[in-house]
Amino acid sequence: MVDVSLAVLFLFVEGILHLLWTVLSPVVPLESLQEAVYIGPSRKAARAMEPDLERDFVELVVSKGYKVEEHFVQTKDGFILGLHRMLPQEGSHCDGERADSKGVVFFQHGFMQNSEAFIVRGPGKSLPYILVDLGYDVWLGNSRGNKYSYKHINLSPKEDKFWDFSIDDLAIFDLPAMISYVLRQTGRSSISYVGFSQGTAIAFAAFSCNAKLAASINLFVALAPSTRVKELRNPICAALAASKPQLLYLIFGKKMMLSFSLFWRKVLTYELYAQLIDYMMYFLFGWTSDNILPSEKPLLYAHLYSYSSVKCMVHWFQITASRRFQMYDDNIKVTQCGDSRWRAYALPCYHPSQIKCPMALFCGDRDTVPDTEWLLKQVPSQTLVHREQQYEHLDFLWAHNAPERIYSKVVNLIEKHHGIAS
Repeated sequence: MVDVSLAVLFLFVEGILHLLWTVLSPVVPLESLQEAVYIGPSRKAARAMEPDLERDFVELVVSKGYKVEEHFVQTKDGFILGLHRMLPQEGSHCDGERADSKGVVFFQHGFMQNSEAFIVRGPGKSLPYILVDLGYDVWLGNSRGNKYSYKHINLSPKEDKFWDFSIDDLAIFDLPAMISYVLRQTGRSSISYVGFSQGTAIAFAAFSCNAKLAASINLFVALAPSTRVKELRNPICAALAASKPQLLYLIFGKKMMLSFSLFWRKVLTYELYAQLIDYMMYFLFGWTSDNILPSEKPLLYAHLYSYSSVKCMVHWFQITASRRFQMYDDNIKVTQCGDSRWRAYALPCYHPSQIKCPMALFCGDRDTVPDTEWLLKQVPSQTLVHREQQYEHLDFLWAHNAPERIYSKVVNLIEKHHGIAS
């Protein structure tokens, strides 16, 4: 409980700083506050040198000479999800309508991210750009609650009920809605799916229990695949993961998760914010981020976080504590006896072994969060597995050598499953 108390103390201090910011920001200019805490290029000067720091998805793509479309799809429970579609550079051999494209590839982001994370490094460095340049029709999804899916037909983000969703809802409602929409729009019978982190978790969940959906996937590529989670190394995180959900909801509330990370992104200079993220990655997970170029971190980390629900985090903590890739446990008032909890019911689990579509897993041996060894024992024997010895979690998105070490292999697999490779 000492570690949980420290976490509560941290959130209390952070709340006080929020209050001070609310009081001071109308009186003291933002640039002056930043200069008071950090000597370096101001945010205004940094944006002038690197406009991509504050560009959204459409602006990022258009600024590189590519065309982009925005689409929206409604889930069965009323969320409006934003989809992005990337088109080739003007004048390229496959410009215009995509009926002649090699095939369709769909990307799904990780926890507290959005579609920007896949493309922020730009052409030649980001996998979606590489595939677009090869003639593929590339789509990127956004889970409910993030900056591009911040809408519901009846609910407001100010209401608790808007944020009452877990990983189950992303797998049962969001993913089928997005994939079905892409299939209808493109007229294809199957697509390739590339997920990162939680984007793989919801795919493992959805494809294992929805055979019709899995049949529409000609290849499932899992970057930093995540299902069951190891016991967290950081004592604060481990204590929180082992805590009762009631305590977690008391600490973090029942709405948006870690809104303070976006608060600090707005207040701190980009360089200081990048240093803070590096420190927190090491403090929480032991990641050194050595494979990510220091010169790129201010830009990359500026596009790292987006909104998600506290309930999703609680769900991940339940998976961690139970050591099962299970559905969310709604009965949070479980009777506790000593150090063990007992239930008079069995929660449904997701079973990667039941997935029928072809799979390729790209795992990092220095990734301390996913229980990779457990997952490798669950997937069908024909699953392709590539292990990158020096890679951590975020390296599969942003490592300086990811295009050579990872993306070239992913492209070859996609070409093969689209019948293009020899």
